Amino acid sequence: MLLDDVIALSPLRLDDDDCALIAEADAGSVEAQCDLGLLLLTQNHPSEAVAWLTRAANQTYPEAMHQLGRCYIAGRGLEASEVFGVEWISRAAALGHRTARPMARYLMDPGRPRLDAAALEARLDAIEREQVMAVLRETADGN
Repeated sequence: MLLDDVIALSPLRLDDDDCALIAEADAGSVEAQCDLGLLLLTQNHPSEAVAWLTRAANQTYPEAMHQLGRCYIAGRGLEASEVFGVEWISRAAALGHRTARPMARYLMDPGRPRLDAAALEARLDAIEREQVMAVLRETADGN
């Protein structure tokens, strides 16, 4: 069966670029595996997303490690585990992932409040927004 035949049966909404992404991920591209995981998350297929993110994370791809950590913390696509979430985010941070670094500092802070999964996810979202805004300011300033 050809990929196009399988995709026609899939509940995913895919364009030509997405089909190329699937082929690249299947061929072993770590970046494509991560991007496919993110695409699957946006289309509400978290278990499948986690499988692709795990493949990329196990190959030490920082963005996949960061996103897999977020999935663990939120319990998206797998059983929630703050311990595993912190571990993956910390590993991404150690490799220099810009968003994971402040998240890891926050998560490892012994004085931080204990939060339920939803509140912790909201706090991590806020940290991510702060990082995006910092990059936008740097770009606007020409730095």
